Amino acid sequence: MSDLYLCPVCGYDRLSEPPWNNESASDEICPSCGTHFGYDDAAGGQADHRQARHRELRSRWIARGMPWHNADIEPPADGWDPKAQLKVFDE
Repeated sequence: MSDLYLCPVCGYDRLSEPPWNNESASDEICPSCGTHFGYDDAAGGQADHRQARHRELRSRWIARGMPWHNADIEPPADGWDPKAQLKVFDE
């Protein structure tokens, strides 16, 4: 199995690429929360502001009820649970 990566916005742990590699964004869109890395979280090109942007995007996703974003990709069959997914940020 290939390496999978964590979404810094919603905690989805099955991204195919790291959202960011130093200053390069993957351009991937998280199927869980819909964050487009390098676009939604560019933070004016300032890496130190990116974490705050991720928190802001997370709050907005939670306020919308944590919907699964991608209509073309089914949520994981093993029981996708957005609340459990977010627990990674409590650590």
